Amino acid sequence: MVNRTNYLNKIKTNINNSLSDSTILIRAFDDMGNGFVNNYFVDGSTVLFRNSSEMINNNAKYSYGTHGTPTTSDLCTAISMLEHSNETIITCSGLMALTTSFLCILKPGDHALVVDSVYYPLKRFCKMLLTRFNIHIDFFNPRDEYNLKALFRTTTRLVHLESPCSNTFEILDIYAICRYIKQRSNKCIISMDNSWATPLIYKPITQGVDISICALTKYPTGCSDIVVGSISITKKLSSIFNTVKELIGITSNGYDCFSLLKNLKTTIVRLYFHHNSIIKICKYLRSSCHVAYVLSPLQPNSPDHRLWKRDYKLSNGIISFVLKGNSLENCRMFLDSLKIFGLGWSWGGYKSLATIADTKHRHFKTNTDPIIRLQIGFEDINDLINDLEKSFQSLNKTNKT
Repeated sequence: MVNRTNYLNKIKTNINNSLSDSTILIRAFDDMGNGFVNNYFVDGSTVLFRNSSEMINNNAKYSYGTHGTPTTSDLCTAISMLEHSNETIITCSGLMALTTSFLCILKPGDHALVVDSVYYPLKRFCKMLLTRFNIHIDFFNPRDEYNLKALFRTTTRLVHLESPCSNTFEILDIYAICRYIKQRSNKCIISMDNSWATPLIYKPITQGVDISICALTKYPTGCSDIVVGSISITKKLSSIFNTVKELIGITSNGYDCFSLLKNLKTTIVRLYFHHNSIIKICKYLRSSCHVAYVLSPLQPNSPDHRLWKRDYKLSNGIISFVLKGNSLENCRMFLDSLKIFGLGWSWGGYKSLATIADTKHRHFKTNTDPIIRLQIGFEDINDLINDLEKSFQSLNKTNKT
């Protein structure tokens, strides 16, 4: 185990920085003395110490299951390399990664600014729990930089970003926002939910973000069978995050981490497949007489296209749109007519999904809510387009009768 620990400590410094992420993920974990391509699996709660001194002085790398295993260390090392972070903490879900970050930074009397189109369960956490501890929260318009500037206070301790934003995909100029906040206050921490892009498409910490958060449940997992989150942090935040981690027992089981690390090595290939599919779906929806408008930064007429093209270059597999003659009933009839798309939450897996998306942020304006969100998986793209077309036609026939 000591040799294994030394090996992990050397990974970051021994890997050539000019190598691409996909090469690093494979090269860094393929020479571990066990004779196999895949890293080995370790799970458990109890750790045996070599002597009483090591046990009492707590100077061993591993001391108990909740404090990590060689398998969780492998995954943390891989994510840290991708994020360009000092270290990474693995949590049992993406939501826990978000809420833990807020709890680590904020204390009574602090003020936080959160992008208004943030992941809705996090917004509920802010409104229902943080306010009970005298923590003040304001939500700012993702498309209005002056709104953020006007709401910024001397007590603002945390600014939380998400880009592209949940379901409606507004893109923030992360570099410009970080530069402005650091000029206003050297005490304010910037966190970002990077689940849409993953660190394989975008690296927030290189743009000035202090905490990069990812729902590894989505594209890194890729199979819709693991729920895990990650918090990647800069060096100045290591102490407080590790203290909170130990206090509340943040962990994830070894099997999920083991599976996720294997899946992570193919994520970039899968993202390219999703990207190529979403381009075709976007083109189809834009040309459809059944669609009022499409929400995607990939479209050239999107107000976010310039920023997406500058910062991302690659998309994932989710897109939203508004029906013509939009209503909740029409959306439900459209979804119920789909045969290939499954009706389900989440995204990032091989199965194509459809859902009525959340637009519970006051700055998003449509002619009529709601919107439909699609997750494009690995089915044949022509079959998916035919499924959408038949559902549109079925909806039209029902409305005419």
